[in-house]
Amino acid sequence: MRAIYILGFFILLAGCATNPQAEQQKATKLMEYKMQVYGPACEKLGFAVDTDAWRDCIQSEYEQSIMREQYYWDYPYWTPYYGRPHYYRR
Repeated sequence: MRAIYILGFFILLAGCATNPQAEQQKATKLMEYKMQVYGPACEKLGFAVDTDAWRDCIQSEYEQSIMREQYYWDYPYWTPYYGRPHYYRR
């Protein structure tokens, strides 16, 4: 019985293993996307290209866009009747 638990533990542990090279490639691809989409906007705001301030601008713009999407789609307790209970008629 104990062998089944140990075998299950090792199977679970093997399933949680990650590939660091794949994660690095994914992060690089995401950063390239961010630079392509938000880079020109940060340049127009006056940040010099390939500086830390420019990269910080790109990251903050990306985070703000993600927060806007989450606020819009995952608004807590959203219902069509949030401001007006269902028993009120117009």
